[in-house]
Amino acid sequence: EMESRGLLAQALVLLAVCLCVCTTLTRGGGAVGAGVRARSLNGQEKSWLQHRPAQPRVSSPRCQQGAPEQPPVPPRIPENADVTADQAFKAVLRATNDGKKRQRIELLLPLIGATDLDDWPGGIRQQFKAAQPMVEQVLQGLRRELRITQSLTGKILDQGDATATWFNDKMTAVLFPTAETIEYIEEAVAKGDDHLVVLINPQWNKGGANFVSDFGWGQRKAKAEDLIKSFDTTYSFEQRKQSGANIKLFRSYPEEWKVLVTEDDKSFDVIGTDNERPTYQAVEQMLKVAYPDEDILSRFVREIKEKGISGMQ
Repeated sequence: EMESRGLLAQALVLLAVCLCVCTTLTRGGGAVGAGVRARSLNGQEKSWLQHRPAQPRVSSPRCQQGAPEQPPVPPRIPENADVTADQAFKAVLRATNDGKKRQRIELLLPLIGATDLDDWPGGIRQQFKAAQPMVEQVLQGLRRELRITQSLTGKILDQGDATATWFNDKMTAVLFPTAETIEYIEEAVAKGDDHLVVLINPQWNKGGANFVSDFGWGQRKAKAEDLIKSFDTTYSFEQRKQSGANIKLFRSYPEEWKVLVTEDDKSFDVIGTDNERPTYQAVEQMLKVAYPDEDILSRFVREIKEKGISGMQ
């Protein structure tokens, strides 16, 4: 009996020592096997490690919550025609290097000869005068960077609509394309998959609830629209008024579309982004989410008054 008690006491002491060692290692954060010579794995263990099923990585709740999502960074808004053309050229170049040979760009043209009643009293021909140097800046940059030695030939396709083209064996650009020049675009596309075709500020109307498509009806319309859809919009900078807000739509390949609101064309708020061109309805919803408590027009009038701009009372 005395011997049994002695063995029991020794076992309890040994258990206490083991518990103390484990607790110390756990608190210290050290490796449990520190100072212990590792045993070589046998063949069965090696086979299990090589063929064990992959375990999914699970983030802790703290990692999943993370820091609050940062708002999109406003892009650099071009302050003049030269910057716009440079941005467009670089976007087209990036897309071309990624294999996109059918592209569409939309340039915000500088106003020339505007009046209080009409931004473009001279119509589309006046817009052509503003667009021509920008288009030529884009094309010359592409020739330089793509190492195209052949010069570009310019040609007017339609005097009334001021539709023009620049072309050589490697590329074709069409400014202000219309439904009447769709066959010319088909011919340019037919030159091959390596032939770059760029449409600039298209003027056609694809129809809608209150409009008849410029492409007519039936098979002719379907064929033309299929061709148009094959072009990727790689650069776009456009503006419009919506719900009293000054809206800018901006896209520069490969970035997504950004919807911006500005009151002075100097500071911009990004109110939404999209992989596709935002529709009117999508922009309207973005405005409601961004400014849920007040009418957009009232907000801008109030802010202008607070800043003392334009003498509003």
